[in-house]
Amino acid sequence: MSGVFESKDEKNEIALLEEELIQLTVKNSLVTPSENLTLICSICTKKTYNPDSLRAQLRSIWKTKKKFEILIAGQNLFTISFKDEEDLEQILERHPWLIRKQLIIFDRLTQPLERNKNQLTFSLFWMKVGPCPPECDKKDLMHAIGSTFGGVIRSDIKGEFC
Repeated sequence: MSGVFESKDEKNEIALLEEELIQLTVKNSLVTPSENLTLICSICTKKTYNPDSLRAQLRSIWKTKKKFEILIAGQNLFTISFKDEEDLEQILERHPWLIRKQLIIFDRLTQPLERNKNQLTFSLFWMKVGPCPPECDKKDLMHAIGSTFGGVIRSDIKGEFC
């Protein structure tokens, strides 16, 4: 889909791609959840991400039981609706997700949200540290590393690894 704006003399035409039209029309509008379970997601890149490419890539890496729908909500902002709650939970549990080395940040969308109030600014990560020398206090090491990155939610010590 594209739009054309014509001047009075009709010599100067500007053609816009669908993504550009969306960017013009959604600046201060709401992102609303679908009837199904919905995630809002942002791709951390300065370039405009192609929604068709995102659809194809996510469908190839996510092993969902049922299909999901991806809609454009703004520049590099998308809504993803799921028919199956287990599929949505699986996606959230297995984060972080990267597409072409770009981080995708997710959150549940349960009520309408103004696009300019989007709070998708952080993501949880897992880290594997080791092997650690026997004299190293692994709990202190995990705390020191984790606090550098915003804190520790859960930790495990298995042998020489944290």
